[in-house]
Amino acid sequence: MKKVILLDIDGVLVHHGGYRAALHATLNHFASLMGLSHFDFPEEKLAELEKRGIFSEWDMVPLLLATLWNDILEHRPGLKLPADLFSAAVIIGHNMNGFKPQELVIPEFEFIAGQYPAEAAMQHGCFPFIPMDLRLNILSQSRNVNFSQTMRLFQHYSLGSVVFSKTYNLPAEVETESLLHTHDRSNINDAILAKLRQPNIHLAGLTARPSAPPREVDDSHFGYAPEAEIALELVGLADIPFIAFGKLEYLAAKRGLDAGALIKPSPVHALAATAAALTGDEWAGLQSAGDWHQTGKLNGVFATLPREFELFVVEDTMGGIRSTHAAGEILRQNGFNVPTQTIGLTSGSASKIEAFTQAGIRHFEDWEELIAKIGI
Repeated sequence: MKKVILLDIDGVLVHHGGYRAALHATLNHFASLMGLSHFDFPEEKLAELEKRGIFSEWDMVPLLLATLWNDILEHRPGLKLPADLFSAAVIIGHNMNGFKPQELVIPEFEFIAGQYPAEAAMQHGCFPFIPMDLRLNILSQSRNVNFSQTMRLFQHYSLGSVVFSKTYNLPAEVETESLLHTHDRSNINDAILAKLRQPNIHLAGLTARPSAPPREVDDSHFGYAPEAEIALELVGLADIPFIAFGKLEYLAAKRGLDAGALIKPSPVHALAATAAALTGDEWAGLQSAGDWHQTGKLNGVFATLPREFELFVVEDTMGGIRSTHAAGEILRQNGFNVPTQTIGLTSGSASKIEAFTQAGIRHFEDWEELIAKIGI
């Protein structure tokens, strides 16, 4: 039986040191403006955010910054602040008067369908001590590089100043090399790569990373950061099809949809990746998964797929696991014989082990253990 294996990138194919380094660099940029030596957040705390469903550093950075500022401003009531984040950072720093924030805890809040976590926190009234105009600028439009100062700064550090300017046609605001290039490292060796490239295995990437549009279209790549491509090249899988955030954004733009409603844990993401794995055609998979999203009917390229195959997903968080589990259910409801295996990769993280254990997901510390026990 054919095997389709959907692969997350960060925490699965690569150790995502680049994004974490960019997160810390972005937070420390604001700390420097405030006159602080550093603003770091331990990895286990970040893993706890992922356990809550906050997977993207584009949400983590504004939420962490807002948590810090809300804590400070609770003890400095009435401080008048501009809406500009960089100017506000300087003024907050000048008015700390020796105050040192204690352990920071991001408030609990319910997610809102169709909204990213930072925006959901805004809607739920989190961080009440931050003036409204400034709060809006921190938490709103967390994927809009022209609006979000945190996202724009983070992209400088992720891509490097030169690629940032080329990608977004914006002047560089800081000079930096690409931390994706300097800090990411592959989680798979040649032996694992050979296992994954067996003839009966069909691979596809399943990632929230930004990317270029689908390979089959000729439209401009302006505004599409090639971050998924960088990672797949690093691990020796540059040729496999993959569905990343940029490709979902492209579909959403063509159909007037919200890309946030298409990305994992939405089944649209895994449906598109499954079709792409079996056909090699990203755009056909995206369009057919989009049709299901809009009509509830599984047509298009799915009519050409084999009616029987095994569907695997390897993930380090629950988003892709939920997406793939739901996609498997949809395929079975439409007459496919598709047993589904959801596999967690923990890298020894206590938070990830706990999350997978609570969800009943079989999990492994690394690829060597996974290959030995799953028998791919």
